[in-house]
Amino acid sequence: MTKVTNRVDSLNKLISPRVDINRPIYNWHSFKHSYSKGLVDNLISEFDLKRGSWVLDPFCGGGTSLLACKEAGINSTGFDILPFSVFLSSVKTRDYNVDQLITEKKKFSTNKRISINIPALTNIPIAKKAFSPSIRAELIKIKQRIEEIEDINIRDFYNLGLLNILESVSNTSKSGGFLRIVNRKIRPEKVRIAFDNRIESMISDVHLFNNSFKWKSVRTSAKHSDARKLTTTRKYNAIITSPPYPNRHDYSRIYSLEMLFDFVASNDELKQIRYETLRSHVEARKKYEAADYIQPKTLSKLVEKVKTNGVNNPQVIGMLEGYFEDMYLAIKEMAEKLDDKGKIALVISNVRFSGINIPVDEILSEIGEQVELKAKAIWVARYRGNSSQQMKEYKREPSRESIVVWEK
Repeated sequence: MTKVTNRVDSLNKLISPRVDINRPIYNWHSFKHSYSKGLVDNLISEFDLKRGSWVLDPFCGGGTSLLACKEAGINSTGFDILPFSVFLSSVKTRDYNVDQLITEKKKFSTNKRISINIPALTNIPIAKKAFSPSIRAELIKIKQRIEEIEDINIRDFYNLGLLNILESVSNTSKSGGFLRIVNRKIRPEKVRIAFDNRIESMISDVHLFNNSFKWKSVRTSAKHSDARKLTTTRKYNAIITSPPYPNRHDYSRIYSLEMLFDFVASNDELKQIRYETLRSHVEARKKYEAADYIQPKTLSKLVEKVKTNGVNNPQVIGMLEGYFEDMYLAIKEMAEKLDDKGKIALVISNVRFSGINIPVDEILSEIGEQVELKAKAIWVARYRGNSSQQMKEYKREPSRESIVVWEK
């Protein structure tokens, strides 16, 4: 099994997106389940990637890898099973003409009759809890005006501005792995103000980016695909990514407000996406067979210990076993898309269930060897505290967040 490297303090802050909270474009949406531009820059240097290299991110999330690679003059492709993530990554990495964005903003008006229909706002239960009728009406007015924009890139830019304010004008809050109900009592007139301010800030970011961007041609794209069965034939020089952690966080719930406005029309559609995601949460279902997968003995022993200690949800056992089976398929895909001597950096966190620590980084490193990847290192970036329930029952024992490194 791969030896765990001592803690690398320089990676501590870089493993979180918080350091980019004021960084233009990177902060266009609060995608909490990500890492920083600095981490990608660090890995680009560590892997000795040059101008014109190709990087793959099969779990592109908020698009950080893609945007950082673009700034470094490196081509990149991102994939994600969550439609919102593909949209977010695409909008953040596109080229924009500031004058066109400003012209559209000057024409912007919402003083029209509401005619647009967004089925998900009435078909999905969380919508009624999230938005009061008056707030919903204001959001739909803005959405209607956005849909009248002819240029699809500008339309998407404005749509992201709208999606960005949803949480702040709703009765919800992203908290850890959940979308919690809160009571904000937002006045309807605040919706348009928040939207205008966000668009103005985004346009300013584009201006700053355009003035500093020095590369003439960099190819960047984000596409909808499952990491367990990637739709690309290209070979990549490196892979920089972070899959969902096996911590029961369900992104289709966390980002359900965003999904309501553009990506699903019914609760059934949202559920189907939930069922098809990686088995990092208990509602995901088996989608693909992994005929050649061999469950690591370490995992088998730990699962038995979790069973012995007992879990508050019996589906956790299936989730844990299914997660590593799914990750075998994802890692196998990565290995197949990697060029000779190519490198992979995978950001992951260990987890605890029923007081049992699951060394996700070590287990995944071993699984990589099943698909003929050479395990090079496990860099420990920081330690995360376990849940309040775990601390109450089993005392505090933080789990490490690491970067698993392979070479083909």
